[in-house]
Amino acid sequence: MKLVSCLAVIGTLFGGIVLSMLIARFYPSADPLERVYGAIFLSVIITMGLLVYNFSALNWRKLLVRSYSWWLLPLFLMMAGWV
Repeated sequence: MKLVSCLAVIGTLFGGIVLSMLIARFYPSADPLERVYGAIFLSVIITMGLLVYNFSALNWRKLLVRSYSWWLLPLFLMMAGWV
């Protein structure tokens, strides 16, 4: 179970990093410093919430799916420029 917990934390942190890059790129502000602050603070709060959500899974398979499945969509949106 320790390995699964470590993998869940790593997956959630990857998701937080992707979310922070997405927010920093598309945050509606003219000031770049505000975009960086918004990206950092919003992604930290959302990452903590996702970590609690991930660890509330019933078994280890659901925990890994919750940790790794959601962050691919923002990454693809950012790479394709759809957002």
